[in-house]
Amino acid sequence: MPASNGGGATARMRRSEIGQLDSLLEPAPEREVPVKSRTDRRGVLLKGAGLLGVAVVSGLIWLVVMPKETPVSPPPTTTATAAGEFTFARSPDVPEALKDSQCASHAYGETKTFLTSTPCQQLTRGLFTTTTPDGQTVYTSVSVVRMKTLADATQLKELTSRDGTGNVNDLVKDGAVQVPGLRSLGTGGFAARQQDRDVIIIESDTVRHGADEAAHIALMKKVSQDAFRLVDELV
Repeated sequence: MPASNGGGATARMRRSEIGQLDSLLEPAPEREVPVKSRTDRRGVLLKGAGLLGVAVVSGLIWLVVMPKETPVSPPPTTTATAAGEFTFARSPDVPEALKDSQCASHAYGETKTFLTSTPCQQLTRGLFTTTTPDGQTVYTSVSVVRMKTLADATQLKELTSRDGTGNVNDLVKDGAVQVPGLRSLGTGGFAARQQDRDVIIIESDTVRHGADEAAHIALMKKVSQDAFRLVDELV
């Protein structure tokens, strides 16, 4: 009998151990998420998506209604005459430069003969005014003769710089401008300069001359020398 009781105890112990093993091997039951938790999570996601949508729409509306910056145009460039001793103004009778390729027809004396045999490339002329210290109006004719070669320009400059050899007509002498009491600027102040193939000839005078003719001519020459800076307004 003792043997029989021992075997029963052993059998019960084995069944108990086997039951424990079975319980360990069985998968754990899934934990059910409470309905309220799932609902809360879904609400958070929907709120986040809604906020994102509002941000996107707001951004698009801002792009449409935001004030556009008006591009600022750069200020127009202006060509200013370099400062000098006299203040010149373009004559309203000749608002733009007069240009011609027939230089000989606008010259006289030996200068006309030279330009007939040695044609220029272009003649550009303008008329300006300024005033003397005593308030008289000075008329200044600026002529730019462009020759075809440097050698031709040198010959023309030497020719027009000598007395009694004629010259290119100033705009008063040529009849382009009518100034009562003044038929030519040739009795006033003369100045000439060569720049490469260009020969610049300037003549200035007033309607009335002062009692001191030498002083008057000296003043007119000073005006003509100062007028070289006007060439940039012609060419």
